[in-house]
Amino acid sequence: MDRRRLLSLAASFAATCLTGFSYQSKPAQAQKSPRQPNIIVLMGDDHARWAVGTYGFKLGLTPNMDWMARNGVKFNHAISPAPVCSPARASFHTGKTPSQHGVHDFLAEGGKPNTKWLAGETLLSERLKNQNYRTALLGKWHATPDSRTKQPGFDRWLSYDVYKEGWQNQYLHRGKVYYSDEGEKTSYTGVQARYLTEEAIKFIDQPSGDPFFINLNFVEPHAPFEGMPERLVQKYRGMTFDLLADGGSSDLDDRGSHTSTPQDHDEKLAQYLAAVAMIDEQLGRIIDALEGRGILEDTIIIYTSDHGLLLGKYGLYGKVNATRPANFYEDTIAIPLIAYSGGPFIRRGQQRSEFVDLLDLHATIMDFATPSGAARSQYGPGVSLRPLLKGGRFTNWRKFHFAERANARMVSSGRWKLVRYYKREKTAAPDDYWYDLSHPLGEARSALTPPNKALEEIMISALETHFTKFEVPENSGRTIWDQPMPNPRLSRDLKAFE
Repeated sequence: MDRRRLLSLAASFAATCLTGFSYQSKPAQAQKSPRQPNIIVLMGDDHARWAVGTYGFKLGLTPNMDWMARNGVKFNHAISPAPVCSPARASFHTGKTPSQHGVHDFLAEGGKPNTKWLAGETLLSERLKNQNYRTALLGKWHATPDSRTKQPGFDRWLSYDVYKEGWQNQYLHRGKVYYSDEGEKTSYTGVQARYLTEEAIKFIDQPSGDPFFINLNFVEPHAPFEGMPERLVQKYRGMTFDLLADGGSSDLDDRGSHTSTPQDHDEKLAQYLAAVAMIDEQLGRIIDALEGRGILEDTIIIYTSDHGLLLGKYGLYGKVNATRPANFYEDTIAIPLIAYSGGPFIRRGQQRSEFVDLLDLHATIMDFATPSGAARSQYGPGVSLRPLLKGGRFTNWRKFHFAERANARMVSSGRWKLVRYYKREKTAAPDDYWYDLSHPLGEARSALTPPNKALEEIMISALETHFTKFEVPENSGRTIWDQPMPNPRLSRDLKAFE
């Protein structure tokens, strides 16, 4: 295809990227669901897509996720639109980009919390309440700086009280963890993933004629990489050489010893994989609970994660903030996304190759929950995955992936990736890093030259057009210097672009 032909497609590509729903479709036979489904979203914390069996990890790590993928719908190209805990979760709960809702980085808890984060936003829980759902959040919240406070729209609230023992306490995989149960201080001693699952089953069992929505958020496999049951850890020790061998580098600086591969890499990797196995066990318990109660056919179960994690790749430990400047490596942004239902809500046995993200998951939940349906979000870029779950075939789905973190934004075609870092002075030229994802070194080195000129122009246009539409000036990552800093690390990073 010559340059003129490519350029002639630029406008339509940009429009497609903005709407995400301007495609021509040839859907499978429409089948109306008998009623609103129950919906359960299980979300891991720092669970990278590479650490799931069905996505290529061949050690029997995730039998329940693998079963869901074979018998449900597996999305092979799902990403986090904001690969840091707080902005990713804020995006899922609001259906908006960080440049719309204003959460751009990790929100530390402790001290006097700033209650203005997400002020004025309508949460997914509130929208579901309007559709007569019973709603529960169990485990990690972290979309604002105070997990103690019950958020609007939730009938059941069990998150963390970090003011008792500090923010690290919530990440203990076993031992005594302090919680906020409906705003009241409480604690549990044991393996917390099992406790949260038990609470989810209790919520399922509450008598009601209304459908339910459960957001079950595990802190696994987030650091600390320790404290997992020995029966699980011992399976994965001594495997780093074959899985993620020590060594490696990239052309982005690390942040110091805490973001480079540690001396006990083998043990930390074993603990991480054991944590993934623990989540997988909880997923199996939820599936069994639904089947045993005869409501598996009435329920959609989704497993995903807030973002990925570098665990030795390129010699790095961490996520987007493992490097300076921030990275958008595939290991950082790529997440598992698997859906299953025993009922008519999905067409089982599918693998989907479309570009999707957590904003689409938000839109999908609202589509299923709304009796009249909602094909796309009216307040963010999310597009419902319902037609894909039903087995539809589309010829013009979204052409690019987008993600952001503060002044950094990414667009990817699946082959070429552009990471653009904006300067404080709006008229200053941004710093652009291009990556050829087909290169044998992966993203260890940025490309010496961009792709051909026509594709370069199309991708830059798509990036700028997307975020021009889905940003609010006072919350935009391009004005991050004028906004409250979530934490000192981000403030230090931004100095390099002033």
